[in-house]
Amino acid sequence: MKPIHQLVHTLSYGDAISSEVLALQRAFRTQGRESEVYALNVHPNHEGKARKLAELSADIDAEIILHYSLGSPLNPFYKNLSKAKRSLIYHNLTPPKWFEGVNPRIVRDIREGQKELPDLLACTDRIIADSKFNALELTNLGFQSEVLELPVDPARWDAPSNPGIASLVRSQPGVHLLHVGRIAPNKCIEDIIRTFYFLHHYISKESKLWLVGIDIDTELYSFGLKRLVYQLRLEDAVQFVGCMADAEVRALYENSTAYLCMSEHEGFCLPVIEAMHFGLPVIGYHSSALPDTIGNGGILFKEKRYVEIAELIWRIHEQHDFRDALVQSGKARVAELTYDNFEKNVRALFGAENQGQQAHSVNA
Repeated sequence: MKPIHQLVHTLSYGDAISSEVLALQRAFRTQGRESEVYALNVHPNHEGKARKLAELSADIDAEIILHYSLGSPLNPFYKNLSKAKRSLIYHNLTPPKWFEGVNPRIVRDIREGQKELPDLLACTDRIIADSKFNALELTNLGFQSEVLELPVDPARWDAPSNPGIASLVRSQPGVHLLHVGRIAPNKCIEDIIRTFYFLHHYISKESKLWLVGIDIDTELYSFGLKRLVYQLRLEDAVQFVGCMADAEVRALYENSTAYLCMSEHEGFCLPVIEAMHFGLPVIGYHSSALPDTIGNGGILFKEKRYVEIAELIWRIHEQHDFRDALVQSGKARVAELTYDNFEKNVRALFGAENQGQQAHSVNA
């Protein structure tokens, strides 16, 4: 079988795309295929796991997978491959409106990505989306795709929970509400804070909100959130903890009361699945990919009624039978996204029997 290599703009630490990149590489190597990752940027924690793009020849005879989520110098390189079979995994482009007034460079990159996408799809042999929501976006552009959902990768969570974080949370009684993900406008974290306002000031003074995620390139949005926290008198109850090691995030997943997602645009949203994996009840806003990702594993709501959501969180904290039922529902959803199932799906999509398969335009 031909080598199969992946192109990713940034091999980050803890994000969904990078987690899939590493899971795919392991699946390919399990199949006995040569497989490398090529990236423009690599997080220090992943040093040595990716090679520089300059090391990859444009006339290589291999299968090349492009992980597509923004305008990038990777895109013209991919388009100009001369001998390689091209595969593209579409991770979604967040609409640029979310970043207007926050970061004009992000707006520019997204718009460039939107312009480049149809041409890249047209020259691609195999098109894959990581959710039904993303596949529908491609259908609307005139292209068919296969869906390969993201897995819960056990290799990422080999390390036990950080005992210090676990002890800290356990030592503080009351509700611990969690959100994990980049501090970005489409995540609507201000709505989480407003919900928490009612939980903290009117239901349980001992409640805490943990916001895990970086604000690189979205500092203006992050500053606005911190100002909101100050205005709502929540400074001692809301923790902006930035980027955390996986062992530290695991400690929060395992010891919090509930996971709340108020995002209005997600291509998949892996943290809700990770939360379910560690037995944390999930509550999410019914938008974009979230209904498919959460499925029957959590509670979905269609209106952002902060008081009612705060009361629901308190009910999860107080009613153990209710919480246990949510935990079991989450575990059942996670069982559909195991790494073993992912590896089987990868083998079906990229196995030798599919080497000649091509993706076709819906309008062809």
